[in-house]
Amino acid sequence: MNMLVAPAPLPEEIDRGYLGRVMRINGYRNLQNLSDAITELQQLPASPYGRSWHALLSGISGLSSEQFTLRHTTLPLRRGITSYFPDAPHGGESRPLITAKNTVLRTYVAAFLCEQCVRADIAFHGVSYWRRDHQTLGQFWCSKHFSPLSCTTEPDAMLCSPAQYLSKASLLSIGVVQDAQANGFVQRYLELVAAMYERTAPLSVARIAPVLRDRAKFRGFQANVGPVRAALVSDHIREACPVRWLEGVFPGLIQKPPGVFLPQIDGALYMRQSSSSTTAYLLVLAALFDTADEAVNLLQAAHSGVHVPKVLKERTVLKRYTRYALPADNELIDSYVSARGSVVRTAQAFTLPKHIIQKRLLDLGFPNLDGDLDQPGTPIAGLQSFYVHKRAYAESLTTSGMTARRFDALLRKCGPNLFKAFVKMAATEKRCSRKDLAHSLLCMQADHQFMPQESAVLEHELFES
Repeated sequence: MNMLVAPAPLPEEIDRGYLGRVMRINGYRNLQNLSDAITELQQLPASPYGRSWHALLSGISGLSSEQFTLRHTTLPLRRGITSYFPDAPHGGESRPLITAKNTVLRTYVAAFLCEQCVRADIAFHGVSYWRRDHQTLGQFWCSKHFSPLSCTTEPDAMLCSPAQYLSKASLLSIGVVQDAQANGFVQRYLELVAAMYERTAPLSVARIAPVLRDRAKFRGFQANVGPVRAALVSDHIREACPVRWLEGVFPGLIQKPPGVFLPQIDGALYMRQSSSSTTAYLLVLAALFDTADEAVNLLQAAHSGVHVPKVLKERTVLKRYTRYALPADNELIDSYVSARGSVVRTAQAFTLPKHIIQKRLLDLGFPNLDGDLDQPGTPIAGLQSFYVHKRAYAESLTTSGMTARRFDALLRKCGPNLFKAFVKMAATEKRCSRKDLAHSLLCMQADHQFMPQESAVLEHELFES
């Protein structure tokens, strides 16, 4: 059996950086060989979902899965507000696939470092390492030294030592950083980020969406789908933030015209399933509340059931035979598109019973759908294959994951306008992607928002994220 040196993770060392340091210390240049060595050392059984670097690293670190997740991954932030198993704690053994697929990631846009931290780490620890705090979206300066971070866009830079990039990294513009540091909205956002890192489990979108909706109405923002008749929270965020900072955090807000509904942001006020990333929710919270503490306390109260939002209280007094005023058909279809075919979420957008909304949608030829576009094994994917991609019936049936009888029944419910709805769904499905963020970073570099850093390499170590 091979011997393996297993160093303890350094304070706030990010998981991908820890992987690179373990690889370098043990002289490996190939991740597969390192994986085989750790698996043999720990006598791990074969996993049904493939190699889990999280399980391997938490095992050799001496930490439990939960401890390693909370201290050395960005998962508590990225999964801070979710509709996907919200009751599962971060790193919990009950849902190992969440941790396996969402930690030790190599799909990051850029790797960030602080030159002063690199020098201090080498002096104190004898080695430099990548800090989790520096990789937080929107934290463009070192919270310890208050100086701009440097970044590199080289592929999988975290498998190498940060010191290796001192002469090659680009320093973020002092002006951009100073504008962000002086901005109250940015400070609230970063305080909310810190609050997410302190939580052991995520907040449920379904439980906090009514709070966001109540608060948005109180602040005068539009909190429902349909024609824009009130101020949009997306416009407020755009006006409250420094442009260059926001471009590096959520470029979609910069690109959208004023007065145009942005589902990833404005949809967070009413959708009961995740409308976007945790970043989007934190931007919305920073806009709706005066302090981060106020937001966190109210959300926790709603999440635990201590606080009952006004919109939920009003539902309890509805009489059984109440006559309901249906929204206009165009508003109903727009909401159906935003909800990606879910009748439940469409009904929630108008605070109406499901059966009322479902009957009208069926009259219009819009059946209830489940799943995500292009996700095989779901009815919505089967219909998209048949109507939009014009694929054969047999192929579309397989894509739907349904029996032929059920798929035929679903097809009979579809009206002539469903194709247009699918086209709109595909457009609203696009989120603030890594590609968008990478493009924003390149634009900032092209606009001379970053300056080359003149520093000598203090140490040379091979690293892979």
